[in-house]
Amino acid sequence: MGALLALAIPSSAQVVQNNVTGNEVWVAGQGPGGPGNFLNIGGVSNRAAITLVSGAGAVVTTMTQAQSTLMWTGTAPTTWAVTLPVPAYDGQIVTLGTDTTLTTMVTVTAGSGHTLSATYASQTLTAVTSVEFQFVFSSLKWFRLR
Repeated sequence: MGALLALAIPSSAQVVQNNVTGNEVWVAGQGPGGPGNFLNIGGVSNRAAITLVSGAGAVVTTMTQAQSTLMWTGTAPTTWAVTLPVPAYDGQIVTLGTDTTLTTMVTVTAGSGHTLSATYASQTLTAVTSVEFQFVFSSLKWFRLR
């Protein structure tokens, strides 16, 4: 039987927040008396601030589970090699974008223990476009969405 995630807020409590940064934390428990854990709102919603990436020459970027979007900015490198995050959670989506056309420069690989559904090597990423990958935990595989 799967675990049930329940968020409990006392009925007399009212939470009002006009600015959510993604760094807020919920406390979640697994049923009455079950173990609890802290959940970052940004992680629950699969969002985080865009991580800007730039550099010269051969640039290597290894994503963390907390990152959901890498945005290349500035002058194009000679190559950009991106390794997708490990650990990754089921349904996690990562996006790579750019404000500069990267012609046959982008290679994406899965992190240790994971695979890609199709090779993504020496690809062109056109300015103001993006590519997305989604993780499926049951197969430990990243699938390209677009």
